[in-house]
Amino acid sequence: MTLASGMELLVTTVQELSLARSIDEVTRIVRTVARKLTGADGATFVLRDGDKCFYVDEDAISPLWKGSRFPMSLCISGWVMLNRQSTIIEDIYVDARIPIEAYRPTFVKSLAMVPIRTIDPIGAIGNYWAYKHLPTPEELLLLQALADITAVTLINVDIVTELENKLRERSDMLRLLTLQNQRLADTWYMISHNLRAPLSNLQMLSAMVNDCHDNEERMILIGKFDPVIKHLNETFEHLVEATQIRLDFSIQKENLSFHECFLKAIDLLRGDILQSNAEICTDFSRASHILYSRKYLESIFFNLLSNAIRYRSQERVPRIDVQTDITGESIILTVRDNGLGIDLTKNRDKIFKLHKTFHDNSDAKGFGLFITKSQIEMMGGKITVESTPDTSTVFTIQFTAQE
Repeated sequence: MTLASGMELLVTTVQELSLARSIDEVTRIVRTVARKLTGADGATFVLRDGDKCFYVDEDAISPLWKGSRFPMSLCISGWVMLNRQSTIIEDIYVDARIPIEAYRPTFVKSLAMVPIRTIDPIGAIGNYWAYKHLPTPEELLLLQALADITAVTLINVDIVTELENKLRERSDMLRLLTLQNQRLADTWYMISHNLRAPLSNLQMLSAMVNDCHDNEERMILIGKFDPVIKHLNETFEHLVEATQIRLDFSIQKENLSFHECFLKAIDLLRGDILQSNAEICTDFSRASHILYSRKYLESIFFNLLSNAIRYRSQERVPRIDVQTDITGESIILTVRDNGLGIDLTKNRDKIFKLHKTFHDNSDAKGFGLFITKSQIEMMGGKITVESTPDTSTVFTIQFTAQE
């Protein structure tokens, strides 16, 4: 290739490299152009990796050393980097710097090697011929010019990558702050909504006590403070737990087995299951694992199973069916029972609210579904319910797309 045509190819190469955004793109371009510039039978792209030479990529008539690492002191690319200068070897078999055993299986008879950046080299570009060949000074000049362009490109790629990472981090931070602000707003609404009623009751009772002049009636009114204060304390504790869930941005995810987390809930409910004679069937074959918080998944199973047992029908043997499925990129968990059911015409908007219960049951606190919804939404999923009174209830959880 003439010097003029070589310079023209370099100009085109500069334009291509200006668009490169990764080392892989840079190596692909450089290895091909390096071979074209000198009409070589092969070209390698080498990067310095500590005290080793890493042969990142190659373009050759037959395999050379792509993916291999050699000590800097035992390879010609290492010599070029350590000595900060290019070299031409017309006959590899008479040059002491060449590790002959590494070259013997290859086609190489002659080579030219130039450093990528002469001041503190970061790599090297090698050209190889299957016959004895002495590159012209112009060819070596073109190859060194390509190496210099490559050095600048690699620096630019690092800068662009760093800028892109910073922009991505900034976008992630803005998204996180927006989400956190929304959760804070939702949390304050939730707290004020659920504390308003008991506080209002306390204020009303306090006013009634202050207005009362009969000691016996006053003592009766004072006695009414206890259940209200107890309810207020329970509400406060529940809201604290829900708030911690909503504002926890550092939840550890694990690759969890649905079956193992399900068994943990079964162990905790063993007595209730035996007492109720409940039949529980599972099918986790379509989605056996999930990347999720262990404490949340175990809690979700516990709350949904305990609800199904607590609100069972006395007219039939309780049956609970638990299964997973995959829809698109999401994992779906369904928990179906044949219990008392819920009248959704009246109660759909109350299902997941704090302290909402729908059947006469002294053990019911109206907290399990509330906390379950908080946990699921915290992880980016959603929960829905379908129910028919005295027939069945089905809770469906859509877990966010898996990473």
